[in-house]
Amino acid sequence: MPMIEKEKIEEIKRSTDIVSLINQFVPLKKVGKNYRALCPFHSEKDASFYVNPDKGIFYCFGCKKGGNAITFLMEYEKLDFPNAVMYLAKQLGIDIDLTKGMKYRELYDVNELAAQYYSLCLGKAVGKRGALYLEERKIDPGKVKDFRLGYAPASGGLTTFMRQKGISTERLQKAGLMSMGRELLRDRLIFPIFNLSGRVIGFGGRGIDDYIKPKYLNSPETPIFKKGEILYGLYQAKTAMRTKDEAILVEGYFDLLSLYQNGIRNVCAPLGTSLTEKQAVLISRTAKKVNILFDGDFSGIKAALRAIGVLINAQIDVFVTSLPEDNDPDTFIHKHGVEKLGQEIASAQDFFQFYKHVSRTETVEQEVTVIKDLIQIINTIHDPIRLDRYMKYASRVFNIPVSALEKEIQPAQQETPKPLDEKITQEQRIIAMMFNAPDLFPVAREIVKPKDFKEGAIRDIYSLLLKTDTFDVDTIKNAQVRQRIYALIMKSEPLDREAFSQALTRFKCGVEENRIRTQIREAQARGDEVARKKYMKKLNDFKQKMLNLPVETVTTESDVAQ
Repeated sequence: MPMIEKEKIEEIKRSTDIVSLINQFVPLKKVGKNYRALCPFHSEKDASFYVNPDKGIFYCFGCKKGGNAITFLMEYEKLDFPNAVMYLAKQLGIDIDLTKGMKYRELYDVNELAAQYYSLCLGKAVGKRGALYLEERKIDPGKVKDFRLGYAPASGGLTTFMRQKGISTERLQKAGLMSMGRELLRDRLIFPIFNLSGRVIGFGGRGIDDYIKPKYLNSPETPIFKKGEILYGLYQAKTAMRTKDEAILVEGYFDLLSLYQNGIRNVCAPLGTSLTEKQAVLISRTAKKVNILFDGDFSGIKAALRAIGVLINAQIDVFVTSLPEDNDPDTFIHKHGVEKLGQEIASAQDFFQFYKHVSRTETVEQEVTVIKDLIQIINTIHDPIRLDRYMKYASRVFNIPVSALEKEIQPAQQETPKPLDEKITQEQRIIAMMFNAPDLFPVAREIVKPKDFKEGAIRDIYSLLLKTDTFDVDTIKNAQVRQRIYALIMKSEPLDREAFSQALTRFKCGVEENRIRTQIREAQARGDEVARKKYMKKLNDFKQKMLNLPVETVTTESDVAQ
């Protein structure tokens, strides 16, 4: 994950015109000081989505989503935080150094130099075997130059190259490029693996000769390279995936490169392992539909079936392209052409029909087993609306009543989430008031202390504000509180200094009064009359001094009993 300077992020937030940004995606209409539109995050008939240009925030009073320009892009365009910031920076013409402050910069540097070395080898005499192998596989390096393919010579040479660059063998070992004093990748075609920011984080290697085992070898996991958390080709494909709102998922490097060089760019692949939940989430940020294009053999079908459940739970619509047996996408293109493959992709089956097709049944019991397996896959869906939709669709496909299918769902997994508490507390209003007028925070610092807040979440927020000068609602970890603060900020205007001070003083007085009342009740409960009268006097003196109340309105003993 690239590190972006805090000052740069604040500069980007200040410089971004949130109205112009959101208006690119959602048509806004001016209403008083704000702008309004139908919410892009949920279906609605009456507009409840508001944008405040002065405060640089948006908020929907329907679905309760709110945030700033960065969080809007993250939610709407399914970008992660760094890419949302870089999107805005590019629009504003602000340069960002992604290496500054990078925790594992040394590893990134080593991987980048290694990628350069392998690429140089492929273009020279020492890499002729690799170039010939690409030619045999009908891969044109010029058409897939975005992937920076390379070759690791059988004789090695990486260590010498790195030594000339001042890189020690210890650093090569940390990067996973050496093991037991030997270069890990030899006589292999090299596939650099990129993170979402385009930095090389690891390598895949394909043995040139069949006797080289294993045929495919990835560099080992390091602090910057986790196989289950990245997909091959995702960096190169993310723009096309976002444009088409569809990802094509293939099994291998050559399947991906073959599609890519033939103009099918929205394609990515797991790194030799079963698709993981984290990989599915990465895809969901870029596309709402996935077309699984695995090999047509038994292992490819099994891999597709495993991937279906993971993708569904990431709230992705899943389709499967069934290739003839003993065909993978690469060989299919060479046999039938890319146009024919495009037709196959366009006619992909939804996963119900695919499952029904590949799970051929000859008896009623076999069919029951297939249906139950599918229901268990559907049952992994956490979103109740999507779960309901899939259950009704399964009912139509298999001609079985929904009520019968629902009986297969485990009771524990049918539990619906508890509705959020809609009550906005005084403490939440106070903290929202501070966010609404950050310039007046020094006033709050003098009047209010963290212990004055009973709510743990609010106390933590205020304590954080005391330690930092950055006022950003998105730093609030409690999602429920964060959305309430956005709602309060959107509804209210910032107070002037006098009103701000008065509001905090009233809050502080209420806190102090409650403390004294608690002391009175505790003294009364233990029968300590002396202490009770002392606290009663303290309460009266406090109210006279702090609230300037006339004597006739001072608290009496009967007030405390109520």
